[in-house]
Amino acid sequence: MKRNCLFFMSVLFTAMLLMTACNQKFPGYKKTDKGLYYKFYIQNPAMTQPKLTDYMKVRMACYLNDSLYYDFQRSGNDVFTQLKESYFSGDLEEAYAMMHVGDSASFYIKADSVAVRYYGINPDSVGLKPNDYFRYEVKLVEVQTAEQLKAEADEAMQVLKSESEKAFLEYLEENHISDHTASGLYYTKLLVTKGKTPQIGQTAQIKYVVSFLDGTLLGSSEELGDHYDVPIGQHKVLRGLEEGIGLMRVGEKARFVLPYTLAYGDNAYRNIPAYSNLIFDVELLNIVK
Repeated sequence: MKRNCLFFMSVLFTAMLLMTACNQKFPGYKKTDKGLYYKFYIQNPAMTQPKLTDYMKVRMACYLNDSLYYDFQRSGNDVFTQLKESYFSGDLEEAYAMMHVGDSASFYIKADSVAVRYYGINPDSVGLKPNDYFRYEVKLVEVQTAEQLKAEADEAMQVLKSESEKAFLEYLEENHISDHTASGLYYTKLLVTKGKTPQIGQTAQIKYVVSFLDGTLLGSSEELGDHYDVPIGQHKVLRGLEEGIGLMRVGEKARFVLPYTLAYGDNAYRNIPAYSNLIFDVELLNIVK
């Protein structure tokens, strides 16, 4: 009787193990109530854990069927992301919220849900199948509140502004440029004529080359054609450039040194960072109505 009982318990235990193995979709991973599969490599429960709206610096790679699907560090930088409300059950937001600074973990997340909820694309269009899962390998590097991140960004921008103002003054001194307008536009005439000056309502036809103070070329009118049309008074170009053209006569050439306040200010534009001073070498070809 005792032997039969032990045999029955052994069979039952084996069956339970088999059922558990069958139910375990990803061996070695645990599953949350919301359906997130996770496995921690390193855990630091004493370290900071992100809260809703916090910003996180992470190192992360995404795999599909054990093949690298997307490397989030392909630009060479860590990734910054904000912890938001969940997009769906068992998503990345739940994964981030489980981690502490210094933690390293692996997560399996439904690939079609990621495609639809995160990126708004049809899973079929990128070759994802209904039963596909993305495996995210994540390391949480740093956590900052929105207020901390803003303070850090403001400080960095202030440093950039100060450096820009210093570089502007140094350039003027080194190149002996002193002529300027009340707005702070500095210039030097490279060729002087007795031609006409453009007036409001007219269009100035110019050639130009634009660069940074260190001489790095940014662009020229040659990329646009034989000349570039600037309607005077319509503010279609940078304030400093339009003001400079207004100082010229037909046939003249001039160099205009624009402080960032007369260029793009504290905004970045394409490959031009915030607080960039610019140099425009301009030739006024003609004036048309």
